[in-house]
Amino acid sequence: MVFTRKVKSKGKDYWILVHSIRIGKKVTQKTKYIGKSLPPKKRLDHLKKEFLKEIEKGKSIFLSDKDIETIENKKNNYIKEFRRLSNIEKKERLEEFIIRFTYDSSKLSGVDITLRQTSLILREGIIPKGFKKLKTAKEIENHKDGMIAITKYKGTLNVGFIKKIHKILLSGIDESIAGKLRSELKRDVKIAGTPYIPPKWNQIDNELKDLFGWYKVGNRKLHPLELAALIHLRLISIQPFVDGNSRLSRLLMNWILWKKNYPLIDIPIEDIEEYYSNLDKYQIEKKEKPFVQYIKKMYLTD
Repeated sequence: MVFTRKVKSKGKDYWILVHSIRIGKKVTQKTKYIGKSLPPKKRLDHLKKEFLKEIEKGKSIFLSDKDIETIENKKNNYIKEFRRLSNIEKKERLEEFIIRFTYDSSKLSGVDITLRQTSLILREGIIPKGFKKLKTAKEIENHKDGMIAITKYKGTLNVGFIKKIHKILLSGIDESIAGKLRSELKRDVKIAGTPYIPPKWNQIDNELKDLFGWYKVGNRKLHPLELAALIHLRLISIQPFVDGNSRLSRLLMNWILWKKNYPLIDIPIEDIEEYYSNLDKYQIEKKEKPFVQYIKKMYLTD
């Protein structure tokens, strides 16, 4: 509960908002200056609500205070380093990430390509000598386009946004499913290598409605890294599209980090077993914490 308190400093009276928070056995107080006199009730009520939002932002379900401190330190160091770069260096840094991220994300989705081939296609704009998989080259180019699209998107998470990114990913690959939800196509899917069964096609619209509603609340209350991990986890488990769900989920995870100025995350193909093992713990055992902890580890990995 937020309450007001009059305090004195250097012989002068002023008012503050106060909110008590219990952490374990300790109780700490958050305060905020509001002025030398109390504002009208309507304005005061608004200030109290805004104060609560500020306090709640950055809370976490699965990250400890020490985790958050470490995560924020990395973010701050990343921002400082990024600001020192020239515009050309910033562009090159993003391009390097996109190449590696596109390679790893594509490999995790079963695309047969090497890192060198990915680099040639994306950096040089050429098809590697003897490379006959034109569909694969298109998938790689689409993924880069999807990554660029999320860095430019200023809106919120909604069905229009995920359909737009999915259409980019599947454009020229399979136009019959690109940007179309399973509910529109009336198709169910199965995931190879796991007993997990995704929602039926006629459940997709409600599942997404619940997801977007959850995101609206989580965007105010959860720490951004935790929010990013859980969006990835929940969307990939819904499987809203016939194909391309895992790549889409990893892009949306980085969209959240990008817009909140956190370093982006790549999941290397070498980590495939641990990655899918932590997905299984949610999809089969309904445990979210292992995946959040896994994403935290990836974030903190240099």
